[in-house]
Amino acid sequence: MIKVSEYNKFLSYKKNKLFFEDLPLINLGEKFNTPLFCYSVSQIEHNLEELHNAFKKVKPLICYALKANFNSNIIKILTKRGCGIDVVSNGELQKSLKIGVDNKKIVFSGVGKTSKEIEIAIKKNIKQINVESIEELDEITSICKKINKTINICLRVNPDINAQTHEKISTGRSEDKFGISDKRVFEIFKKYQTNKFVKIIGLSIHIGSQIELIEPFYKAFKKIKLQILKLKKKGFKVSSLDLGGGVGIKYNDKNKILDIKSYARIIDELFSDLDLEIIIEPGRYLVGSSGIILSRVIRTKSGNNKDFVIIDAGMDNLIRPALYGAEHKILPVKKKNQTNLNVYDIVGPICESSDVFIKKMKIHRLKAEDLIVICSTGAYGSCMASKYNLREPAKEIFIKKKKIILSDN
Repeated sequence: MIKVSEYNKFLSYKKNKLFFEDLPLINLGEKFNTPLFCYSVSQIEHNLEELHNAFKKVKPLICYALKANFNSNIIKILTKRGCGIDVVSNGELQKSLKIGVDNKKIVFSGVGKTSKEIEIAIKKNIKQINVESIEELDEITSICKKINKTINICLRVNPDINAQTHEKISTGRSEDKFGISDKRVFEIFKKYQTNKFVKIIGLSIHIGSQIELIEPFYKAFKKIKLQILKLKKKGFKVSSLDLGGGVGIKYNDKNKILDIKSYARIIDELFSDLDLEIIIEPGRYLVGSSGIILSRVIRTKSGNNKDFVIIDAGMDNLIRPALYGAEHKILPVKKKNQTNLNVYDIVGPICESSDVFIKKMKIHRLKAEDLIVICSTGAYGSCMASKYNLREPAKEIFIKKKKIILSDN
């Protein structure tokens, strides 16, 4: 039994045909070239509402982490509903401003901001810059002095917490490149206490992405709360706390995802009594489940020891399997007899051995021109796409019930 709704609440089989919102995907395969990124507007709206409703005491400012997917339609959907934006480059900042995002709801994060990017952010009077090092803070001070402007700063603390996620997306351990050692926070607050150019208003933390357990969040958040209490006891004013993002989503049947209500509950319990503005920066959680890739079988291939299904989506469209060994749920658009199953490696057309989506997948027999979907591709899919092999870029469309909205990226 395929539990399709676990991946997207608006993805379902009706009479063995896969529907996305209220549209049969077989029709989209006839109307558009594949591979095709499809996003459910209703799923994005649902994810945001679910996150909002999970909090009972704290009402955080939700700043969507734009790196997850910078499609203009997504920015408009989320900011129209009150979200701010978390950016990590001038390109993301400029796009947000061009679309009309409130500059006082823009947070600039990232370990490698250039002098030019910092100066532009200061001149645009954004909400705050999350600073990753003492050296960066010194540079920001020099720039502010040069242009005679002030900026709000949150210090990104590295809490030395293992998020128990993939090695390549862990960011909160002492050996990771991100953040400032919590041992140095006090001296920085003291040094900049009377500085008229930079105003340190609080702390920031982000321990990693695709986190599936609640314990790492609890440990990190508890540690940052103790840091805030110590700062306040020393007489420093702390008015803002940015808790980052990192909540995982379901990619395959092995994933056991944390309950968003549990995540919100620990934030409520730990911080509701501290008189702070709480900021959270979800990216994947808001948009990851909204997206699918509609792809067509090019052909099947029989090998000595295994059979392959070669599809027209590749690692140029979705690099996560090649980069992280990620495994996304794959579903047939037409569901056939589930008793006689074949075992295939589902692979893309790119000239790299790493262009593999799933190995040893059990599915009914597939043939050329059959359509399949790759689930949970709303985050870190199209935004990480490349021009490798000079293949035609995949188009992106948005669906709301029966309406098709073309991407205006």
